[in-house]
Amino acid sequence: MRHNYSCRRTGTAMALLLTAMAAAGTTARAQDERPDAVPEREEASRAGAMGGDIVVTARKREEKAQDIPVAISAFSGDAIAARGIEKVDGIATITPNMTFQNNPSFGGAGSSAAIYIRGIGQKEFLPTTEPGVGVYVDGVYVARSVGALLDLVDVERVEILRGPQGTLFGRNTIGGALSITTRKPDDRLGMNGQLTVGRYERIDAKVSANIPLTDTLFAKVSAASFRRNGYVAHLADGRRLGNVDTLTGRIDLRWQASPALEVNLAVEGTRDRSNGPALVLTGTNYGSAIFNPGNLPILPPGSPATPGFYVLNPPFDAPVDNFTLLNNYFAAFLGGQPCIGFSPYDPQASNGAACFSDRFLVGDKADAGTAPQYSKNDIWGAQGTIDWDLGPVQLKSITAWRRIDGDYARDGDHSSLTILHLQDYLKQRQFSQELQLLGTGLDDSLNYVVGLYYFDEKGNNINNLDFTPVTFRSGGRFQTKSYAAFAQATWTFVPGVDLTLGLRYTDDRKSFLPDQEILVDKTGGALIAASPNTPQIRVLPFVRVRQSEDAFTPMANLAWHVTPDVMLYGSFSQGFKSGGFVQRVFPPLAATPQFSSEKATAYELGFKSSLFGRRLTLNGAAFYTRYDNLQVQVFTGIAPVTKNAAAAEIRGAELEARLSPGGGWFLEGSLGYLDPEFTRIDPAATEIRLDSRFERISKWTISASLARSVALGDGELTARGDWSYRSGMYMDALNSPELYQPAYSLFNANLTYDFPGRALSMVFGVTNIADKKYSLTGIYGSSFGLYEQMFARPREWSLSVRWKL
Repeated sequence: MRHNYSCRRTGTAMALLLTAMAAAGTTARAQDERPDAVPEREEASRAGAMGGDIVVTARKREEKAQDIPVAISAFSGDAIAARGIEKVDGIATITPNMTFQNNPSFGGAGSSAAIYIRGIGQKEFLPTTEPGVGVYVDGVYVARSVGALLDLVDVERVEILRGPQGTLFGRNTIGGALSITTRKPDDRLGMNGQLTVGRYERIDAKVSANIPLTDTLFAKVSAASFRRNGYVAHLADGRRLGNVDTLTGRIDLRWQASPALEVNLAVEGTRDRSNGPALVLTGTNYGSAIFNPGNLPILPPGSPATPGFYVLNPPFDAPVDNFTLLNNYFAAFLGGQPCIGFSPYDPQASNGAACFSDRFLVGDKADAGTAPQYSKNDIWGAQGTIDWDLGPVQLKSITAWRRIDGDYARDGDHSSLTILHLQDYLKQRQFSQELQLLGTGLDDSLNYVVGLYYFDEKGNNINNLDFTPVTFRSGGRFQTKSYAAFAQATWTFVPGVDLTLGLRYTDDRKSFLPDQEILVDKTGGALIAASPNTPQIRVLPFVRVRQSEDAFTPMANLAWHVTPDVMLYGSFSQGFKSGGFVQRVFPPLAATPQFSSEKATAYELGFKSSLFGRRLTLNGAAFYTRYDNLQVQVFTGIAPVTKNAAAAEIRGAELEARLSPGGGWFLEGSLGYLDPEFTRIDPAATEIRLDSRFERISKWTISASLARSVALGDGELTARGDWSYRSGMYMDALNSPELYQPAYSLFNANLTYDFPGRALSMVFGVTNIADKKYSLTGIYGSSFGLYEQMFARPREWSLSVRWKL
């Protein structure tokens, strides 16, 4: 009853607000008949460039964002640059109910994206696990979250669609879609670039040249280099973790073969090298299964002898053949050699080498690990798009190929011991083909799109893990084929009222061939309970396993244009995210674990408005999502396991506002509220409870920005300040208190001077002005009892020079 009352109260308040806005919109229209009445000075100022209506393709055709009944945040490339955002994850700070984090997770990939929208997403980058938010670049689905932490180079716009997008976008857009559109070549000869220097020896360079080759053939070449030192010291060799070393480039060709036919081709590549993610050790649970497999008494905090990782590093020459012998050693150790003599950390210490203790907790800016640490990615892509106007209909074809070659390694125990050393190899190829047929009918009162989609992905992901008792390999070869057919139509059946109906059918077929072996067993089988395994014995059978799933994902939307500037809408939509395989497995199992698809059904009421002569844009939505068969990642053994663990309900609301009052001022803000709760827990999912909180989800996300442009000489000076707030959140499904991130605020600011003619600009910016320490990701493996976190970069300054020729 609590929720019903809350919904009634929210609905009443929204109805009153919408009525007031409709009246205000009518009054504003009466005061100014021009639909785009914005002062000329505001259009010309940099502050004015941050606002304005954006043309988007959220419904596969070009429309103004304010004209479509979809919860969408859209930003032009110029507006993104004016905000000082360099990478796509920065969009999340100004988008309600969105989380976008760099999440290296278990394997240590340094540019792996964990994206959540309205409480739905995925943090694991393994190719046998799908993301919950689809990422698209120029209409092409980016299947793997590795490499999805994209640098924004020569971008035309970014669109964030919130809620299930199961009809038009399809693949794994159960939480929403992030769509990036790059600039196309045109008939103007020109060049633009940017050079940035800053703290941590930062040197970034970007350049883009537009070259008309003929009257109908145009080319564009873009290239960028990003270099920045890390902010966590790797004590073993003096390197800095969390550094940036990226080269990226792209070539575009645009051919206007005729007024009715246009062909766009693009080839791109990215080379990313780093010393590894800036993960640090922040805590240890000495009562874990690995530290204390015999359930021996663990001494209370402050005891003279702190139990260490002795059980797997016995300083004896005697053979280790069973748990009893190990436990005797462990008990003798607890009563004898103490661990407290090795604090603070001394990398030269030779005695007590078998002792894991708090001496390896060396702070949030250092790492005491000695294993190799690095992250290397080579990413390639090519695509071709054909737009053909056939008169009554338009045909669009999108053909694309992408490839990832990745190599990652990290020290998961952050010590001089061999407790948890990880190494990953990822090779992935994907091919996709999409056909769209767009048209109108019924005297232009009907717009429709129908289409077909094919996706083929294959590759190999090898996960090597070395810890004291054994060294083993997990992972294997994967393949996914997806087929889909979709249709959506919008009918204006009475003036000002639009009905949109859509349906998509998806058929996903997956296979996985485990290639998993115990390579070295240093205990002779003693630590693999009740297992006769010897080295070179497989962890999983070398047998290809298959999984097939299909789903219909419908949508319905009713929109009422109360006035030309005020729209109300209600929608129903469903999303589907396919299942997969658990590829990191230990101890050995007789069969490959699998998990099935999850589904979301969303109901939404929203409004969009442009008030006071279109100076104020105010949009909002309230939604309810029923979330079934959740895929939750937990640690039930050595490695993380994904399982279908629960069902949930998500209630929330969003509000976005942009105001251009004139005089060079620009204000914007957003408010997001989320209230997810589990409604059912699978009995086998003992790691979570009904009162558990969703991981990586804040109940409140708030942002506000203020910008002012003023004339300075013949140029223009623009100052901008940004504030964003996130309430507290847990970093894992276990709701580990040690990984809880309390609420925090961030402050950024930049100052831009545009020289006369705007061909040259200088920008000085500061991010994280308050030098706030907050966690981007947290990892806890319950078997090892190690708490790891990656904190965000500290306060940084930068100075940029931008030019246009």
